Amino acid sequence: MKGLHGWMRVLEGSQAAVLSTLLQEMDRVTASDESSGQQLADIILKDASLTASIIRIANSVTYNPSDISVTTVSRAILNIGFKNIRSICMSIKVLEAVLKESPSPMLVAMLAKSLHGANQSKALCTKLNNTKREEVFIAALLSHLAELLVLGANETEVKLLRNDIEVTSKNEDKNRYAEKHLGVSLTRLAKTLMKQWRIDGMVHDVISPSEEPESMVEAVLLGQEISRTAILGWDSPEFKEVMNRVAEFKDVSPADAEKMVINVADETAETISTFGKKILTDYIPTSKKQAKQVEKTAKVESNLLSASPEIQLNTFQDLSELMMTQFNINAVFKTVLKGLNQGVGLERVTLAIFDKSQQKVVAKYVAGSGTERWKEKFIVPYERNHSGFLYNLFEGDQVAWIGNTDFKEISQYITPEYQGITGQKQFFIAPLKADKRRIGFIYADMGASSRNLSNEQFDGFKRFVQQIKLALTILAAR
Repeated sequence: MKGLHGWMRVLEGSQAAVLSTLLQEMDRVTASDESSGQQLADIILKDASLTASIIRIANSVTYNPSDISVTTVSRAILNIGFKNIRSICMSIKVLEAVLKESPSPMLVAMLAKSLHGANQSKALCTKLNNTKREEVFIAALLSHLAELLVLGANETEVKLLRNDIEVTSKNEDKNRYAEKHLGVSLTRLAKTLMKQWRIDGMVHDVISPSEEPESMVEAVLLGQEISRTAILGWDSPEFKEVMNRVAEFKDVSPADAEKMVINVADETAETISTFGKKILTDYIPTSKKQAKQVEKTAKVESNLLSASPEIQLNTFQDLSELMMTQFNINAVFKTVLKGLNQGVGLERVTLAIFDKSQQKVVAKYVAGSGTERWKEKFIVPYERNHSGFLYNLFEGDQVAWIGNTDFKEISQYITPEYQGITGQKQFFIAPLKADKRRIGFIYADMGASSRNLSNEQFDGFKRFVQQIKLALTILAAR
């Protein structure tokens, strides 16, 4: 679990940020009646991979039935059509941003569904001019960008999320599981991403629609429902229900609405095949086949950290030897963290100490997956007032399970700052003192997988904290 800011940092390195600049430049050119194909070509030529993709697509059977070789971008634009070039370019760049090496079947299926939904949304707007229809397509596609980028991340939290959702899951269900595993909803992440990358326009209304959205936004939402329910089958009750809504939106019969939608699905599969990503077409239903189903991977819990009574016992023996013979407090600290992590099964552990100013507590030793940068970012200010969390923690001088109903009194002092650092609403924490002098604290959570903490883990945590306190007592007596 990383929370909003943690996931934004993960996505910051994505090349998808170039979408903003590309979209703004293309909007500027395509919005003007006086713009030429060469001006559009000049924008595309700035991007070598986009140039190559556009020329390849322009040479496909779909856009070049005469089979006359196309070698320039300006000619490619003529083949593809000025009215379609913006959505084609955006599709290519989204594919580049999302599809990395060995993408998961879930990611491929979600990407295919997004492209299918964007095409369905565009097809619902036949009465609009080309510029408006392109705007509908792009808003539909970009509204899923954050979700696609997250699903493409190689993080434990993402593996857990993929195990809990389906390609046909509704947004509210995906948001619920995202909150559980990522610490932030996909909707909130999408809104923040669009804002940070300065992508304006209708996409914001699509991500957070009003109760009565305007016609273009409604078309996007309906197109997304078409692509979602089509995966369930053309004969499924869910798809039939959506067809009634399409019929009302287009003022046609449900039968005609279904024919139109299936035709668009066929066209989408054909167009996507020209992108050189034919694997995507397996996940788009057509008039000739159903969409390929995503085989859910085995639950990853089996690969996650678990408690080991044997390691706990061995660690206690090591601690006993350390304190009886060659006493070294730093060696004790490191051994305790190893016991908490590998023995008790707590995924992330740190021993944090006060700095010289006694105004903040910083991580000194860490253990567990995902703690690599804690020595730089795990910094907690010490507030010397009765409402401060650390002040009350040291005053109480008790081991605490923050977020547990049995520890409401101390949990009430937690501020959002703590969750911003760790991404966790529940954690174990124990204040450490030596001869009444504040030293720091021991912190532990299950932030790698976001599994629930257990009573057994809390008991193990308390036993190891006792060992640290004993070591500190020995140190104070020397």
